[in-house]
Amino acid sequence: MEKELFIALCDLLKSKVPELQWVDADQGQLNVSERPPVAFPCCLVEMSYPQCVNHTAGTQRVQVRFQLRVAFNVSAPTNASAPIEVREKALAQYDTLQRIHKALQWWNYGRRINPTARVSVAPESRSDGLKVYRMIYESAFMD
Repeated sequence: MEKELFIALCDLLKSKVPELQWVDADQGQLNVSERPPVAFPCCLVEMSYPQCVNHTAGTQRVQVRFQLRVAFNVSAPTNASAPIEVREKALAQYDTLQRIHKALQWWNYGRRINPTARVSVAPESRSDGLKVYRMIYESAFMD
């Protein structure tokens, strides 16, 4: 795995999405029974190589996948009867997700990787009161 690529992605998120209070490798921080050891909102990053294809001269085309788990500790109501200021605060998570997307879509790490592209975004089902979205972006590079 490319440590520098992982660091660059985390630094990009921290600089382009300042409302993220915690950007880190996903090491199961949200999978604990007590309060997770992060500040909210947080973005936990997992990097994987789901496909590597051999090319000439010992090189490989490596597909890289970035899985981001973006977690919010939101307790305000979002229903249509709530005051607009309360709803705006509760739904600010969508603004954060959009800023993450703007930072990552077509990011190419200084032309060292193919431009990243969003693959999917989906909420996770949880019973602990956290709102967590799983965002997946993919790219490729020669190694």
